[in-house]
Amino acid sequence: MQRWMRMMLILVLAPAAGARAETVLEKVLAPYDSVQSMSCEIRRDTPLPDGNTLRMLSRVYYQRPDKLHVENFSPVKRRTISDGTVFRQYTEGAPKGFSRPVAELDGEMLRNLRMVPGSAANMLEVLRGATEVPLEPTAEFPVRAGYDNQKSFAVLNLDAQGRLARFELYGSPAMTDLLTQTDFSAFQEVAPGVWIACLQQAKVTVQGMERTETTRVDSPVANGEIPAAFFKADAFFPAVEFVDSFDKIAP
Repeated sequence: MQRWMRMMLILVLAPAAGARAETVLEKVLAPYDSVQSMSCEIRRDTPLPDGNTLRMLSRVYYQRPDKLHVENFSPVKRRTISDGTVFRQYTEGAPKGFSRPVAELDGEMLRNLRMVPGSAANMLEVLRGATEVPLEPTAEFPVRAGYDNQKSFAVLNLDAQGRLARFELYGSPAMTDLLTQTDFSAFQEVAPGVWIACLQQAKVTVQGMERTETTRVDSPVANGEIPAAFFKADAFFPAVEFVDSFDKIAP
C-alpha cells in the first residue's frame, strides 16, 4: 500500500517538477503569436544637429508566413515586398533592386521580416536564450527583468497591465552605463491581449552624445484582410532588374 502511494505521488509531482517557468521575455512576446496580419503607418522623427528633423514615413502590410509590403515615402522612396518565398527591395532611382530567397536571409533581416509591425519584437527576439535576472520592482514598473548576453545587459520594465513600458540597454550588468532607453506609451489593444505602443520615444547615447528618436504608429489594424495583390512583386517592380548583393545595386 505504501509503495503504491509513493508511486502515485511521483506520477503527480513529476510534471510539475519538470515544468519550466515562463520568463518575462516570453510573456511579453507570447501575445504577438495571435497576430496573423497587421497594417499600419509608421512615422519616425530624428532631430538633426542642424536643427532640422529627419523623418521616416512608411506604410506597412504584414501577413504570416513571411509576407511583407513596406512602402517608404521618406527620406527616400523605397518599396520592400516579400511574397513568403522571395524578398525584394527597390529604391527609386537605383539602377537595380535587391532580391534574395527568404530562406537565405540573415538573422537580422529575418527578424525584421517576421516582427509584428509597431511592436518591439525585433529588439526582444535577440534576447532569447540570454540568462534572465530578476530585478527589484518600482512603483512605476511592478515587473522588471534583466538579460545578460555577455555583450550587453537589457532590462525589460513592465507596467501594471503587463505591457512593456520601458526597454533599457546597458553596457554591463552593473547598470551604470545606459546606452539606450525606449519608453512605450499611448497603447492600443489591436487584438485581445495584444498591445501596440503608438508612441515610442528612444534615447541613444553614443560617445557621450545623446540622440533622440520618436516613433508613432498610426491606424494599426490586426488580423484584418489584406489583398493578396499587395504581396505580388511583379506589379510593383516593372522592368526592375534584381541582384542578390547590396554592393551591386549602388549607382
